[in-house]
Amino acid sequence: MRMSKQTVLAIAEDEPTRETIRNGLSSRGFSVHLAATPVEGLTSFLEIKPDYVILSVTGESGAGLSELTDICEADPQARVIAVGGRGEDSFALDCIRHGASDYLGKPLVLKDLLHAIERMGSRSRLIRKSLEPDRDCVVSERKVLKFGNDIDSLPYIINQAVANAQVVCPDIPMLKMALGEVVLNAIEHGNLGIGMKEKSAAMEKDRYRDLLKKRLEDPRFASRTVTLQVSMTRDELRFVVTDCGNGFDYRAIARNGLKAPASSGMGLIVARSFFTRLSFRGRGNQVVLVYRRPSERV
Repeated sequence: MRMSKQTVLAIAEDEPTRETIRNGLSSRGFSVHLAATPVEGLTSFLEIKPDYVILSVTGESGAGLSELTDICEADPQARVIAVGGRGEDSFALDCIRHGASDYLGKPLVLKDLLHAIERMGSRSRLIRKSLEPDRDCVVSERKVLKFGNDIDSLPYIINQAVANAQVVCPDIPMLKMALGEVVLNAIEHGNLGIGMKEKSAAMEKDRYRDLLKKRLEDPRFASRTVTLQVSMTRDELRFVVTDCGNGFDYRAIARNGLKAPASSGMGLIVARSFFTRLSFRGRGNQVVLVYRRPSERV
């Protein structure tokens, strides 16, 4: 993960959060700027134009949402990590809807923050602007994409998968984000067998790319692929993501609910919130995602 002299603006009233960000990220090559109040933070944001913003928010009072909105309206491309209470999934989704790119719980843990920054770097490539074709002629579409585990090629694959999706979905950046999270999980956790604890430990030591390289060179995983089936009508998008991994006990999620920490579970939370239906099949290595045109939802 490249971290040379990217700028970070941390907006937080509590000093421990500011110090965690300053000490942790400064040692990783970031240029860190601090703000103790929302007004000071917005002023600094407009002056500095940082690569990343880390904004403290509060679920109980909703404090921070207006500042989040102000930042995202000032720069729709702003990459903002909201930091609030743990276990507040509904509030985390509110932050995402108000423009945050990710949500982390307090007390802030450096490895979770590094993980979020890595995720945001991948997401930003998914929403690059490109020339849009004429889609009025598209009635339906069916295609199958099959690819390996090169994460750097993921933006191009997602772009191919959603090439005509605007016929059904008005929010293509959010569609790319939600679908990209599921495909990324299929590569990392499915095909390459990388667990969250293992990934977090590698991120903490700045060895994530080394871990990926090692798995990609391992003959047990090197030949594994992901299959992405895409079908579209004028009213519905359907994606089926299948990896070659061992799967997991997805029935436990139905029994116990999604209790993963925000740093590891936010991708699934976002996907569940965005898609009309999300379900697992087989041994847990196949995910079915359905998005229906808003007017068609019941």
